[in-house]
Amino acid sequence: MEDAIVRAAEAGGRGGAATVAPLAHTFRFFKRELEAHLVKEEEMLFPLVRQIEEAAKLAGERPRLAFGSIAHPINLLREDHQAEQRQLQRMLKMTENYSGPAEIATIYRSIAEQLRALEADMRVHVYLEDEILFPRARSLENGL
Repeated sequence: MEDAIVRAAEAGGRGGAATVAPLAHTFRFFKRELEAHLVKEEEMLFPLVRQIEEAAKLAGERPRLAFGSIAHPINLLREDHQAEQRQLQRMLKMTENYSGPAEIATIYRSIAEQLRALEADMRVHVYLEDEILFPRARSLENGL
């Protein structure tokens, strides 16, 4: 999607560049933050959840975590979710609710569709973690 935003800036001439350049900058920031977030999940949180699930399944001892409770990484990831949502809101505002300014509306169409899909995916991601995974992990940990 980043390439599409850059192409839109170039194709839109002066107006496109002035309008799309801030969007490209915000998207790049969002992308870096999201990639870092996903690494935290894969390398930190998910292995901890597996350890807690195994301990609960085997009626074993609570795993010793370097930072105390699983609540700590969960709180960090929730903060990430909030920051990512703020970036999505910025992009929504920059694109005039994913429609774009009239002079480059055609160029925006593809970007807008991709941003809408990204936002929908992020809503599902955040919901599944905040409302299902995180409470379940805390509950399992508290039950040990």
